[in-house]
Amino acid sequence: MLISANYICPVRGLASLGPPDTRRLGQAAKVAKGIGLQRLLIPVFEEALMGRRRAKIAFLDGLVDALDQVNEAGLEAWFIAPTQRILGLDWAAPPMVGGFQDPRAEPVFVDGQVRHLRRLAWWADPSLIQKKMGVFRELSGAVSGHPGLTGWVILDRALEWVRPDVQTADWVLKAFLGEIRDQDENALIDLGIGWSELLQPEVVAALSTQIDGLQLSGLEVWPPDLRKAARGRDELWAAAYMGALSQWLFSRPTSVEVGWGFENSPGDPEWMAESGEKLGRHALGGVRWVSLADPEPSLGKVPPWALRAGLEGMGLLDAGLEPKRWVEPFISRIRAAASEAKPADFVDVEAEAYTEDPQMHFSRLWDHFLEFE
Repeated sequence: MLISANYICPVRGLASLGPPDTRRLGQAAKVAKGIGLQRLLIPVFEEALMGRRRAKIAFLDGLVDALDQVNEAGLEAWFIAPTQRILGLDWAAPPMVGGFQDPRAEPVFVDGQVRHLRRLAWWADPSLIQKKMGVFRELSGAVSGHPGLTGWVILDRALEWVRPDVQTADWVLKAFLGEIRDQDENALIDLGIGWSELLQPEVVAALSTQIDGLQLSGLEVWPPDLRKAARGRDELWAAAYMGALSQWLFSRPTSVEVGWGFENSPGDPEWMAESGEKLGRHALGGVRWVSLADPEPSLGKVPPWALRAGLEGMGLLDAGLEPKRWVEPFISRIRAAASEAKPADFVDVEAEAYTEDPQMHFSRLWDHFLEFE
């Protein structure tokens, strides 16, 4: 099981849309390597790729510098590109949203602010697809071939934006895959999905044979159909369940994002170690912590940290890049359990029957999963 974390720069944050501070990234990557992480995932925002030429060149140069730092620390680097949702907030370039405020719309960070704007159905608009492909082509051309870049998470949570039909999603996925494969035949490519795809599995089921794996996230919002298991353990158990279900349903290794259950700081290291063991024994493709390091205090006043209490304390490392006391036992137990893991035998239905009523089976199999725990 591969253990990784999102790298969100604790100095520059996210609102600037810029690349990470290279000095702090180099320091953080060495610490990450020391505590047992194998990969850092760096968000890349589409809006940053749609700026003026000089700013875009500086941004791409900064990403190459970031790859240098991660590579020198002995870790793999992946880009989440384009990043649509991170730390519980959607991010978009201006062409992808309507120009007028809509109080009914979910918040999205665009053009320097959190706004309530209507999502445009870019899947159905060839001109918007071309904009997306154009900036992604520039990104891929600038960074592909770097020895530190071993993979990508593409179309991150894009199926949730405005849901596409299977044919359109297939065409767009093939276009993204082609851009990467033309530059680097050996790069691993995962599709970023939310847990909602387990309730509407048709699109991912049709796409999954084309990609290497799935990156499943979304537990910043608890699925309304799942009963709570036990206080404090809900999120880790739900992540293990959804990852195992995804691997069964889509026949692809699935890495799950975890950490949302610990916004108010987990406590006892031994309890965390036990939780790590439970997570590790389910033979998942990987575990990805929501954020490597806590931000500097000044960033707590800006998005996304200002939008959710406790978000600033969810890192594996504190703002000084010191590992929190529960981190190393947690990671060690995940790895130890994963070495003997085998898929949990909680599924008692055929895939075809599941897709006929996914909502019912999603909640029913959760109860079955908990019986095995």
